Amino acid sequence: MRKLVFEPQPEGEYAWARIEFELCESKWQEVGIEYLEELSFVSDDGEGTSLPHARTHFEGGEGDV
Repeated sequence: MRKLVFEPQPEGEYAWARIEFELCESKWQEVGIEYLEELSFVSDDGEGTSLPHARTHFEGGEGDV
């Protein structure tokens, strides 16, 4: 099982970090990281939302995939 975590990077060169974790023996281990200038979400109706800056707040700070 894997999960992705999107963390704001207010002091960094990029606005966001996408951190990938893999479940190994009941513990989450970081397996990759990618820095992003912005996040975009697309809904089923095709409308997109862009999040260019770290002011956006996600409850809990994590999104499981």
